[in-house]
Amino acid sequence: MAVLPLQAADLSITQFRARGPAGGNDEFVEVQNTGTAALDLSGYKLNASNASGTTGTRFTFPTGTAVAPGCFLLLANKAASGYSGTVTPDLTYATGFTDDGGLAVLDANGAIVDQVGLSAGSAYKLGTPLASLGSGNSDQGYGRKLNGAGLPQSTGNNAADWVKVAPTAPRASTSPCTVQGTSVSIADATVNLRNGDDVPMPFAITLSEPRSADVTVHAVTVDDTATVAAGDYDAVDTTLTIPAGSTATTLTVNVHGAKAAGPDKAFRVNLSDATGGVTLAKATAVGAILNQIPLTAEIWQVTGRGQVSPLLGKRVATKGNIVTAVGPAGFTMQTPDSRADDDRLTSNGIYVFTQSAPSVAIGDMVDVEATVDNYFNLPELKNATVATTMRGAKLPAPVVFGANVPSTDPNALSCGETNFQCFVGMRVAIDNGMITTGNLRFSNEPFAEVYVTANGQRSLRKPGVRYTVPVPDGVNLPNWSGNPEVFKMNTADYGAVAANTPFNAGTTFRAEGVMSYTFGAYTFIPTKVTVTKAAELPRPVDSRPFFAVRVGAFNMERFCDTQFNTTFTCSGGDTEPTADQVRLKTQRLSAYVGSVLKLPDILSVEEVKSLTVLQGLAKQLGDDYPAQYEAFLQEGHDPSGINVGFLVRTDRVRVLDVHQLAADETWQDQGSTAFVHDHPPLLLTAEVPSILGKMRINVIAVHPKARQNVDKTGSTAERDRQKRFLQAKSLAAQVQALQSGRKNLLAPLLVVGDFNAYQFSDGFTDVVGLISGRYDDSQNLLKLGGNLVKPALWNAVDSVPANDRYSFLFTENFGNVQGQAPRSVPTHQVLDHALLNTVARGLFLRMEYGRGNLDAPVQTLDDAASATGVKKAMGSSDHDGFVVDLVTLPLRLF
Repeated sequence: MAVLPLQAADLSITQFRARGPAGGNDEFVEVQNTGTAALDLSGYKLNASNASGTTGTRFTFPTGTAVAPGCFLLLANKAASGYSGTVTPDLTYATGFTDDGGLAVLDANGAIVDQVGLSAGSAYKLGTPLASLGSGNSDQGYGRKLNGAGLPQSTGNNAADWVKVAPTAPRASTSPCTVQGTSVSIADATVNLRNGDDVPMPFAITLSEPRSADVTVHAVTVDDTATVAAGDYDAVDTTLTIPAGSTATTLTVNVHGAKAAGPDKAFRVNLSDATGGVTLAKATAVGAILNQIPLTAEIWQVTGRGQVSPLLGKRVATKGNIVTAVGPAGFTMQTPDSRADDDRLTSNGIYVFTQSAPSVAIGDMVDVEATVDNYFNLPELKNATVATTMRGAKLPAPVVFGANVPSTDPNALSCGETNFQCFVGMRVAIDNGMITTGNLRFSNEPFAEVYVTANGQRSLRKPGVRYTVPVPDGVNLPNWSGNPEVFKMNTADYGAVAANTPFNAGTTFRAEGVMSYTFGAYTFIPTKVTVTKAAELPRPVDSRPFFAVRVGAFNMERFCDTQFNTTFTCSGGDTEPTADQVRLKTQRLSAYVGSVLKLPDILSVEEVKSLTVLQGLAKQLGDDYPAQYEAFLQEGHDPSGINVGFLVRTDRVRVLDVHQLAADETWQDQGSTAFVHDHPPLLLTAEVPSILGKMRINVIAVHPKARQNVDKTGSTAERDRQKRFLQAKSLAAQVQALQSGRKNLLAPLLVVGDFNAYQFSDGFTDVVGLISGRYDDSQNLLKLGGNLVKPALWNAVDSVPANDRYSFLFTENFGNVQGQAPRSVPTHQVLDHALLNTVARGLFLRMEYGRGNLDAPVQTLDDAASATGVKKAMGSSDHDGFVVDLVTLPLRLF
């Protein structure tokens, strides 16, 4: 494979930008057909590499994609803050490439067609790579130089062939194609050596158009790693003629065979002295001599330590290995324990791709001769011949995944640069596994893979500054690990369970199988699975004790009406919901509040558009359950119209007052006066039943600003952090004033809702800690100088079992992580909290989250819309709500 990157083809990368004015995703790649015939690009791929040499596919050209001679196609990043150019792209991709990596175009067989690199460590480059243009967000990129024929120059050296362009000028299929005068080109050629026989290597020489007279051109071979003196090939120095009216001729070079496995080699053919005024468009071709005589190797020599095999492209013979798993189009095999190497960073297992169902069985000992391939960063063997030499062999001992393997420490990963690469293809046993998400969904698989851990723990957001984000100066916190121990499991590939079997998050299991790597993620494929405890959904909270009052909170995820009468749509989309959609949402929310949260006496609600739509939910609850609810909502300042409110059971609770706190408070928002609170906190004061009478209670519903920019850099992030800090500080002052008043000294106070913050500091602003009076300046970038709330409030989340502390599921893309492709991890986090004053804590019984929205498969959430009863509650929101139960006692007992 060392010689193949030297070869070029008619499709060239001609211009690209790694980042632009809109940021790191403001990127594009321009390709051009530099040949004389239309190119069918069906199945071609755009790949990228990072500076560590890890590669991944960014885009696969759809079937039917073609580009005419001299014409262009423009590919651009469609992710957030993506391509901002004015030339409309022809095709888009969603995952970007790094500023210091590289790009390659691969044909449908996976062979590299063209490539360019921005660092020495990139897997994709030719000769001397280009210099990275850095991380500045300006309109600059690289474009190819043109040769004498006006075609993209391709000498096999990036540094010689490319030049910086600023501003960029991308071209698409709508741009003018380049039409050249008559030119002659020579194409690269490849031969495979399988024995000592000589092999002819034909080089195609073509004119861009026929001429009325003969055209001659001189051709001469030039040594490279293949030499005439070493007997690799016979030298040629000749003049060739392309007859009048024709466009092609052939130069044939005799390549000598080989008797043993050895390195691939290459030589060059140079054209010169074309007659008839014909220009040389591609004057140099590479002749690649691929030694395909099998090299005897152990599996661990084939896999190596990285995601790309050191023997990539070579023919290998590996003998006496044991089949460990069998799939519909291949099998995995592993070195017997007696021959396994002692290098923990190499894998002793590999997948053999057979295209159709293999004839082997688990426990067979096999000899395999095959070609080493790299499929989606998974070393594998293809074009294999398989011979079974023994049946019923003892299987290699599995690697046991558990508390310490895979590693939970990103600075001490199990496989060096990654956490799983050294286990790919090997047997793995999991004794204490937990499914952390319901099934994902693909177009042909309604119940596809799930995310899992092997340590029995949820994929929880833990204390510390976000992984990959530098800890701010003056902040005494570590980085959160980013949960490197999380990986995917696909239960159906090897028949462990039937295809499209649903799994709910929270389900625990034991399993045996093999590790694989698919579509940018390490994936465990079990050969057998035993569910040790199935998580049921929905999972309602316990019933309210007789002598208790139930207070809850629930973010209803943009519970909108049909009217577009705000600055932005309430729905977050292009239009507001229809009346039928509002009706269905109301029914689903009713099922959740009534059957999952078990009819709270006081329920704080967030992201509700209007009092009218909330009153519709109150009526629906009264129709569906033996309870009488009244809706309370006062509009705030959110440009999309979402607000906080309350649903109160007036058959059990007497409302004394509802009003907003600090609704008119303002701040200087980047030079303009603006409201501090988009959703002003809403205070409800009420009397609730107690054993001997009534008890006064205060509940504040809150919904501070979201976290979407908090972990980033720049003026927007700084502005959002400051606003969150001011919101929390404002509310803390209101809480302190409320709990200091004489009439509230004996009244329980609860601050509940979606705080858009964790139960610990994120390193910038601990919103929950500030509101509760537990702010630690040493753990926050923004300093408070002294807590405002005394005595401090208590977060009832601390009473919830650790594995159940989550109310929101957020999939975080950590970019290129430790040598592997961009790693996305679903993280469970607490955003919805209940802060209790001293009186409320003295009455506290329990806090529970009602499960129905976060743990189900994607398909199940959609199917629930047409269900009845409690099943209809599933998927009603992107949060799980909670309830807090307080024992009720008469005031005179205090």
